[in-house]
Amino acid sequence: MSSIYLVLIGLVMLFSWVGNIYGLMLPDGTLLPSILSNEGLRWMVRHSIANIAAAPLAEVLLVLLLVGALRSSGLWHAWCHMKHLEQRRRHALIVASVVMMMTLGIVFLGIRPGGNLLSVTGHLYGGPFASGWLFLLTLAVVIPAIVYGKMCEVWHTSDELYEGLSSDIVSAASYFVTLVVASQLVATIRYVQLFPLIGLSPTMQRLCIGLIYAIPLILLFVKKRNT
Repeated sequence: MSSIYLVLIGLVMLFSWVGNIYGLMLPDGTLLPSILSNEGLRWMVRHSIANIAAAPLAEVLLVLLLVGALRSSGLWHAWCHMKHLEQRRRHALIVASVVMMMTLGIVFLGIRPGGNLLSVTGHLYGGPFASGWLFLLTLAVVIPAIVYGKMCEVWHTSDELYEGLSSDIVSAASYFVTLVVASQLVATIRYVQLFPLIGLSPTMQRLCIGLIYAIPLILLFVKKRNT
């Protein structure tokens, strides 16, 4: 995917250059900016780190931590095969599920009417929950996974625990290279204003940008599952 994204960056740059030469106009009546102009190149270099920082790095790390916890602890396997678990693992699964329900219950108390995770106007949108829901979900999964893994003696030492939790982060190291390239592709598209040019709504623009970041990660999970 990194190679594909590099090609797409080149195509967007070429399109912006040709469009600028032939006077292609944006919906707001301004000339299509060329990323290959002196101004465009200076912008790309000046904002290169900021563009990478704008990529969903934290979100991806949390997702990989969540998945790694489920897989390495055996909790996901236990949920899928609970009828065939031995007594010890069945007991551990019950305890882990109770811990998860308690964690989710605490979160629910924060988003009930008058809860402290709502916005100052009492809505989910704009409140702490809307910004940190993925972090809370990760906690609600990782904590029970640790409980299950410890009760089943999947992890005997702290080192084994940390290796298990980070297993999917380590195996997905190549994705972070793609993430860097994807961030520059997104920045190039935004600078050229390609999405408004083709008439995409703001919602569709956010969806397309999300897919640029998500598709390589999804393909990585599919590849790991098939190997």
